[in-house]
Amino acid sequence: MIATVGRLLDEAHARMWEWCSRAGQDGLQDDAAVAQVLAAWPKLAAATIRVLEAVPLEPRWLDDTGSVREVLAELATRPVPKATRRVPTEPEQRPPLDKDLTFVAGRVGIIAELLVMIPPAHTEADVAALRGLHANVVAIAHAAATTTVTAIEDRPALAVTHAQLRGLVVRAERFAATTPDQRAGRFEDVAAVTSDGSLDAAIAGWTRATVDLLTSRHRVTHAALQVAAGDALIITAAAATVCAAASELGIIAAERGTEARSALAAAHAAWVAPTSWPATVRLDGVRDVAHMHASRELRRVITENLRVGRAWRPVDELATRFDVAQLLGTMRRGLHAVGNVALAHFQAVDTMVRGPGQLWIHAEAITQPAYRGYGILQASRRKAWVPMPPFEPAAQALLADAKLALATTTTAVAALDATATSVTATARPAAGALRWEQGRIVAIPAPQPRPTYETIRSSPPAGVREERKAGIRLDHRPDVGPRR
Repeated sequence: MIATVGRLLDEAHARMWEWCSRAGQDGLQDDAAVAQVLAAWPKLAAATIRVLEAVPLEPRWLDDTGSVREVLAELATRPVPKATRRVPTEPEQRPPLDKDLTFVAGRVGIIAELLVMIPPAHTEADVAALRGLHANVVAIAHAAATTTVTAIEDRPALAVTHAQLRGLVVRAERFAATTPDQRAGRFEDVAAVTSDGSLDAAIAGWTRATVDLLTSRHRVTHAALQVAAGDALIITAAAATVCAAASELGIIAAERGTEARSALAAAHAAWVAPTSWPATVRLDGVRDVAHMHASRELRRVITENLRVGRAWRPVDELATRFDVAQLLGTMRRGLHAVGNVALAHFQAVDTMVRGPGQLWIHAEAITQPAYRGYGILQASRRKAWVPMPPFEPAAQALLADAKLALATTTTAVAALDATATSVTATARPAAGALRWEQGRIVAIPAPQPRPTYETIRSSPPAGVREERKAGIRLDHRPDVGPRR
C-alpha cells in the first residue's frame, strides 16, 4: 500500500483524536504522564515546522503561518523537563516520550519528507491546496496544545510552558477551525512511490524517462515525441474512466466529476494530433532504449489492470478489483505526470520549430516562395531533405498542436484535482473545543465576548442641521454695501 500524504494525515488525526478523547476523560493528573507529554512536544513542533516550510509560496507574503511557526519554534527548542526522582539518591533522568504524540510526530515528519521535492506553489489552485494542507497539520498541533493546556493549567512550575501552548492555541485556532472540505487539495495525493510493479511505479518510471529524453536537444526525435503523445493519450483516457467510475459510485460529487470528465475529454482529444506527424517533416535519431522500455511497461500495466480486451473495465469490476478512491488518487498523480511531460513536449517542439536547423522537410513540401531558390529546386529534383525554413506552415501547425495539448492538460489537471476529498468517517462526540468531522480534527472557535463598555451616540445640535440646509454661498463675493 502506497503511503500518501492524505493517508498519513488520516492516521495522525485519528491517533490525535483518540489521545485527546482519552486525556479529556481521564485527564493527565499523573506527573509522569505530564512529563512524557511535554518531553514529546519538541519533536511534534519541529515536525510541524518542517511541513509548513516544505513547500514555499510565491510570492512569500502570501504565507500567513509565520505567527504559528514562531510559537512552534519556541516549543521545539524548549528544554526537556527531567523526571521526578523516586529515590533522592538516584540521578535525574529524562522522561520517556509519550507514545501517541511520538507516533503523530513521526507521521507529520514523513509528510514533510514527501513534500521536500514539490515545486513552489504559485497558482491559485496550488495556493488553496497548500493552505488546506497547512490547516490539516496545524489542526493536529492545535488539538495537542488544547489538551496539554488543560492538563497543566493548575501547575505553577509550568507557567512558561503553559503560556507558550496557550499562545499556540490562540494563533492556530483560525487554521484548525476550517472545515475538512476547505482543506482538501492535491497535496494529499503526494506519495512515496516504490518500484513494485504498480501503476504508480510505471507512471513514475515513464515520467522520468520521458522528461529526460524530451529535455535533451541531442536525443529527442520526432518518434519520441509521437510516443510521448500516445502515452499521454492513454493516461488521459484511463483517468477519465476512473473518474467516471468514482462519480458513479458516489466517491466524488457529481458536479465535480462531470467537470473533470469534460476537461479530460478535451485533453484526450488534444493529444490525438501530436501522435501523428506529416510525412514531409521529420527529425531522425537513435531511439532511446530506456524510454522505449518505460513506455512499454506503462502500457502493459494499464492494459492488465484497467482494460479487458479492447475496452475499459466496467465500474463493477473496478470496484471489485481496486479501491476506487485510491485508484483515483493514482490517476491524479498520473495526470500531474502528464502535465510535466506536456510542458517538456511543448518546449521540445518549440525549440525545434524556432531553432535553426532542428527540423527537416522534404524539399518539394516547402510552400513559401521566398525560400524556393536554386538550391531548393535542385534538392526537389533529387527528392532530398533540407532544413526547414522558418515560419513554415507545417512546423507552425506542430507547435500549435503541442500548445493546445499543454493548455488542455493543465486545465484537466486542475479539474481532476478538484475531485480530491477527505476520507469520510463516523462522527464522534466532541471533546471540549474540538470536534471530529470527516476524518479530521476541527476546532470550535471560542465565542467572541460582548464588549463591556457602552457606546453613547448623541445627535448633532439642531443649529448644525440648519447650517447644512442653508449653506454659505461661495460663487460670488459677499455684498459689502455702497462705497463711501
